[in-house]
Amino acid sequence: MRRIVELILIAGGTMVSICSGQPLMDQVNFESGQLGGGLHIIGVSVFSGYSTSAYPQAGYIFPGSAAGLGGDENYGATFSVGWQNHGQNGELSVLYSGTYAGQVRYSNLNAYNQTLSLGASHKLGQKWTFSLNAVGSDMTLAQYLYQPSPLNVITQVPATFDDLAAAVGAGQYTNTQVAALLTGSPILQAPGRSLLLANRVLSYTGSAGLSYQASPRLQVHLDGSVSAGQSLLSNQDEENLTPGTYLMPRTLGANAQMGVSYLLDPLTQVGFDVTESRTLNHFEDIYGTTATVSLGRKIAQRWFLNVHGGGTYDVVEQQTIGTPIGRQVVGGASLGFRTLSNTFLASYDRTGADGYGVAVGTITTASGSWSWRLPGSKWGLSASFGDQQTRNAGFVSLSGWEGSGGVNFAINPHASVTAQYVYMNNAGTYLGTYGSMAIQSVRLSLAWAPQTLQR
Repeated sequence: MRRIVELILIAGGTMVSICSGQPLMDQVNFESGQLGGGLHIIGVSVFSGYSTSAYPQAGYIFPGSAAGLGGDENYGATFSVGWQNHGQNGELSVLYSGTYAGQVRYSNLNAYNQTLSLGASHKLGQKWTFSLNAVGSDMTLAQYLYQPSPLNVITQVPATFDDLAAAVGAGQYTNTQVAALLTGSPILQAPGRSLLLANRVLSYTGSAGLSYQASPRLQVHLDGSVSAGQSLLSNQDEENLTPGTYLMPRTLGANAQMGVSYLLDPLTQVGFDVTESRTLNHFEDIYGTTATVSLGRKIAQRWFLNVHGGGTYDVVEQQTIGTPIGRQVVGGASLGFRTLSNTFLASYDRTGADGYGVAVGTITTASGSWSWRLPGSKWGLSASFGDQQTRNAGFVSLSGWEGSGGVNFAINPHASVTAQYVYMNNAGTYLGTYGSMAIQSVRLSLAWAPQTLQR
C-alpha cells in the first residue's frame, strides 16, 4: 500500500511549476532571438531549498527503497548553452541544459539531469512555412516534475499582444520565431507524463508542421507529433521487478492534425481541426479521431479569449484492464489579459487522451498563471495554479492540484535572485488501490547570465 501511495503522489503532481534554479527568462531570451546568432552561454545558477518529502527526489519505487523518507534539504547547480543561426528565411536553434541536484540526508539520491532541444523554422516561398521542434530529456523524476508549465512560459515571453493572443487561437502570429517559441515542444509540459515512473525517466518528443497562407485571412495547416517516454532501469532493478511494481515502463502518443483558420475581421478568428491519434502503453493500444471548431477574439487590445468544442471517437485495438469511454464531448476555453506590467492567462481543457500515451479517457486540466513587473523595475512577481483529473480510463483514476508563487529580484543586468514556494495535493486510484499525499517545498536560487537579460 505504501508503494502505491507514493506512486499516486507522483502521478497526480504533473502540474508542478518550480523551475530548476535557473530563471525561465534566460532561456526565453535565447529562444526568442534576443541574444542573436552563434554560440552562447545562456546562464548559470545555484539553488537550495527544502521539501517536506524527499521521495519525489528519489524516483525509486522498489520495495523498501523509498519507504519512510521524510523531509530533506536540497541543493544544486544548473547551466545552459545554446547555438542559433538566423537567416532571412528561417531560424535554427539548439539548446542544452544540465542540472546537478543533491540532497543533504539522502545523498545516494544525488543525480545529474540533462535536456537537449532543437527548434527550426523555414519559409518556403511567400506562402509556405515549415517548422520543426524536438526535445529529449534524461532526468530523475523530481527534476522532471520541476519544469515550468506552458502558461508560465507564455506569461513571460517578450512577445507582442497579437502574438500572445495567437498562442491561444485568437489571431495569427506576426513573427515566425515567436510562434516557434510559443508552440514548440521544448517548453511545453504534457499532462500525465509523470506516470512514466522509475529512478530515471527518458522522454522525447518531436513535432513538425507545414502551414499555407492562402490569403491574409485564410491559413491552412498540417501538423504531426510523436511523444514518448520510458523508465531507465539498472540491471539490478530489472531483476527485482515483479508484476505491478511500476506503472508505465514505456508509453507512446502520436497524432496527425489538419485544420483551417479564417480571420472574420482583424479581431475575430474561427477554425476547424481534425486530429487522428494513437495511444500505446502497457495496458492499451487505441486509435482516436477528434473534430473541433473554435472561435477566438481580441478585445480592446488588452483581452483575448478562445473557446473550442467538438467530439472524439476511439477504437480500442487492445486493452488488458478495464474499458475506456469510447465517445465523448471535448472542448475548452482560454482567457488572457495584458497590461504594461501584468500578464494573466487562464485555461480549461477537456480531452480524450494524454499526449504522451499515458491513458485514454476523460482528461481535464485547469490552470492559470500571472506575472508582474513594472518596466525598468528590479522586482518581479509570479503565481500559478494547476488542477488535473484523469477519469474513465479503466485502470487508473487520478487528481492533483498545485499552487505556487515566486519573487524575483534583478541584482544587476546579469544576475538575479529568485525565491519560490509550491504546495501540491494529490490523490487517486491505480489498479483499485487508493492513495494520497501532500507536499510543500521552498527554493532560493541565484542566477547569472553573461548576456544582458531582456525583461
